[in-house]
Amino acid sequence: MSARTVTVAQPVWAQLRRRVPGAPADLTLHVLPLSEVAAWVESATGCLSPEELARARGIQETSARELFVVSRVALRHVLGHRLGCAPGDAPVTHDPRTGAPREVHGRASAVAGWGGDAGPELGWSPALGALRPVHFSVSRTAGLVAVVTALREVGVDVERLQSEVEADVLLDILHPADRARLAGLRGRRRRVAVTRAWVRVEALVKGWQTGLARDPASINVGTRSRATYGPDWTVGDVRTSTRENARLAVAWRTDPAPQG
Repeated sequence: MSARTVTVAQPVWAQLRRRVPGAPADLTLHVLPLSEVAAWVESATGCLSPEELARARGIQETSARELFVVSRVALRHVLGHRLGCAPGDAPVTHDPRTGAPREVHGRASAVAGWGGDAGPELGWSPALGALRPVHFSVSRTAGLVAVVTALREVGVDVERLQSEVEADVLLDILHPADRARLAGLRGRRRRVAVTRAWVRVEALVKGWQTGLARDPASINVGTRSRATYGPDWTVGDVRTSTRENARLAVAWRTDPAPQG
């Protein structure tokens, strides 16, 4: 008897959208719990490039390999929606020197927003579509993958709540003002606050495409849930659930997106 092919339904992407307070209408964020999408991703790896498949095979640790595959499959589907193309045709490339993602070009819908926040489920429409560069950023941590896209430079970072030891290590490399502010905290409050500061730093350096070549000690992220950084950038917290036990931040260029 021949084996039956099991078809796993694609996730409902609108349900994976995460509200980004104050974000421009062209920015979209999807957060994927590994437990909810792993079965579908296993059936959807045909969209990955030979290079991505080779990279996945080279990751020895099982959970790290699974997170990488989920992040790439999710990214390709989000970009496919946004560009109006098949996921496998989304031109995902990175700078070979820095590893920073390169913008992709295609038809990108200007997603309608509400109240200044990222709007409803994205999708290509001939009426809205225009040849516009789409920027993206991806982050993954144990059990979670975050994918952000926008018509402007953007960065995202998600991290599981740091342990006491991890928080101490990160505290030592934060900006002196942030370090002084957080040093007096203890226990879980300290771990939460340090993790929150760190994801904001990471989101910014991803948006700037410098990575940690930019010294984290030079980046004062402060206490506000959404704050401007210099004249051109905003970085803000995104709500996470108690079950996710993580902190998430998105950074974006605040000057207007270029017109097509």
